[in-house]
Amino acid sequence: MQRHLLSLFLLAVALTSIVSCSSDKSGIAIPKDATFALHVNIKSLTSKVSWQEIQQNEWFKEAYANETDSFARKTLQDPANSGIDVQGDLGVFIKKQGQGGYMAAEGGIKDASAFETFATSANKGGKVAKSGEVSVLNTGRNSLVAWTKTRFVFISDVPMPSLSNRFNSSSDISEPFSFSTDSLQRFAVELFDLPSKNNLMSDDRFASIMKEPGDIHYWVNAEQYYNSLGGMLSLLKLNVLFEGNVYGAALNFDNGKITLKSKAFLNKELKGLMEKYAGNKVSADMINRIPSKNVSAVFAFKYQPQGLLELLKLMGVDGMVNGFLGSEGYSTTEFAKATKGDVLLAVSDFEIKHETTIPNPDGGAPLVIKNDMPHANILFATSVNEKPSFDKLFAILQKKAQQIPEISSNVHFQLNNDWFAASNSPEQVNAFLSGGNNNFPFASRISGKAFGGYIDMQKIMTSGASAVTDSSAKAALDVSLGMWQDMIMTSGGQKDDAFVGEMEINLVDKNTNSLKQLNKYLDSMAKILHPKRPYDSQVRYTDPAAASLVALQPVFHP
Repeated sequence: MQRHLLSLFLLAVALTSIVSCSSDKSGIAIPKDATFALHVNIKSLTSKVSWQEIQQNEWFKEAYANETDSFARKTLQDPANSGIDVQGDLGVFIKKQGQGGYMAAEGGIKDASAFETFATSANKGGKVAKSGEVSVLNTGRNSLVAWTKTRFVFISDVPMPSLSNRFNSSSDISEPFSFSTDSLQRFAVELFDLPSKNNLMSDDRFASIMKEPGDIHYWVNAEQYYNSLGGMLSLLKLNVLFEGNVYGAALNFDNGKITLKSKAFLNKELKGLMEKYAGNKVSADMINRIPSKNVSAVFAFKYQPQGLLELLKLMGVDGMVNGFLGSEGYSTTEFAKATKGDVLLAVSDFEIKHETTIPNPDGGAPLVIKNDMPHANILFATSVNEKPSFDKLFAILQKKAQQIPEISSNVHFQLNNDWFAASNSPEQVNAFLSGGNNNFPFASRISGKAFGGYIDMQKIMTSGASAVTDSSAKAALDVSLGMWQDMIMTSGGQKDDAFVGEMEINLVDKNTNSLKQLNKYLDSMAKILHPKRPYDSQVRYTDPAAASLVALQPVFHP
């Protein structure tokens, strides 16, 4: 098969994300200690954008027209010819194993004989070997595919660099450990008989993620990632940020928006700390104090300073931080008294400046450089609790700023009884401290939570439009302006046994499903960025689940 078909398949994976599991998880074998796992609801996705719509895209037509292999065409025209159960369960995971790691993709088989023909045809010259009831075909490049009458597993070596190995290596450069195909075959065969107690499907936390309605679900085990670091962080107790912590999310393509709901399951120490210092809420009044009406992005959060001190102790870095502050006559205890824990970061008045003025290093007149550089006003603010404690901190900042001319000349900061503010614009500082209420429409959407974030993609794109002169770039900008509106991020605190968060990407068109819009957007961008070409043939699909086969093709022919 031609190499360009691989690009087609990979792009189809990215676009359609066809890695599916049904509600019956009995056929999926994912080890409990997998570092990463992915689930995509193919039935839900194909209800929102059909494969017939995807196959009309320019990139697909070109790639298919250039494909000359008859078997590839036959299989794409009728995915049932592969023997794969395109309506069945599919899953992908990555697992650390000893010094190395591997990736596996697995699913169901409807016709084992047809599947063997498919696998051997995709890997010409490969020979099928038997391991009990399991057939094995080496696909090359440290990978293989194994199957029974009902299931297949593709497995590939994924080297995982270890910090401890690098430090302990006698040579300057230590190559990551790599598994041989013999080891990969053993791992694959074991997956066919994975005990249910060792299957991720039996983990209540993973089950909680899967219960959230979603087109796509993913799972990350922070502890397994930490293990690849070789325990290096345990010296500072930073392992508390990893051990026992897992994260997952459900992503949905809704009408006019893409939403993501996340859950974080924390270890006993972190969970206890979060629960003890819970109840923090971002104030809408703080957000509305931003002096500019032309706001591109805002990030705000509220924390309890005493909770920060407890976290430093838990991480074992409180002594180090106090030692650093002590050299300036300050301490973490004074810092906790100085602030109420309100923090704001705002980006406004974004524009492309065609001239940039910089200080003359020789002390003469400022230098003016003609270029197209992005510029924005950046404002940082935090609330004041005990003024004397903050006065000491403010004096330290002034002293340090004077020692670094680049900061003292470009960053302006002031302090009053209620707020500390810093910005590259003195007008922004003065206006924020003076108070005000701009009644931003987005303030209510990101306040009332421990964390809130807002990005106005329309403002950013329109502000930078003056620097776009190329016709293709202008066309791409116009398409993007017709697609993306803004992004909202919030952290909602604790719900049941997890700490939850949400993200919402809003589109301009509120009435059309976002996956359908994304399909058209990518097609439009492909037409703009690549010249049009005639196509000598097209493929017809009668089954929208054909996308699953397209996603699997690179698995069998790397």
